[in-house]
Amino acid sequence: MHISENFNNLDDLARNAVRLGREVAEHASTLHVGGNAKDAAFVSRCLARLSERQPFVESDDGSLKAVQDILSKDIADEVVGSEDCFVATHFDELGQQGEMRRRPIYSDRGSALIKLHDLLQDFLSNRNAVFDQVAAHRTLLKLMSA
Repeated sequence: MHISENFNNLDDLARNAVRLGREVAEHASTLHVGGNAKDAAFVSRCLARLSERQPFVESDDGSLKAVQDILSKDIADEVVGSEDCFVATHFDELGQQGEMRRRPIYSDRGSALIKLHDLLQDFLSNRNAVFDQVAAHRTLLKLMSA
């Protein structure tokens, strides 16, 4: 999750959220998120406003959470194996320290779903930043009119 510091104003932040939302909807459609026809249709309906460049409907929060849950389930279903790998935990006078951990290996579709998950997280972070900025403006206007 990251929000670029390059956004100088609310317009730039909102434009980025609109773009990310549209990309999420496009990728979700391409990947048929949901795993079955019923869930794929549900996801498509939930993301319809994003593809129409309308990401700022607060009542969509529940639908977007449901899409996250469905996406997480799809990712879990794409595990094809696992591998042990070294994970660095800290560095001390003896050098790099860490531990071995088992890590899942995903199918190609699973890897694409993980990228979509990351894109969705970026979108949600940007969307929330827009809502926060709007709320800050409202608060300032209220304060200045008092």
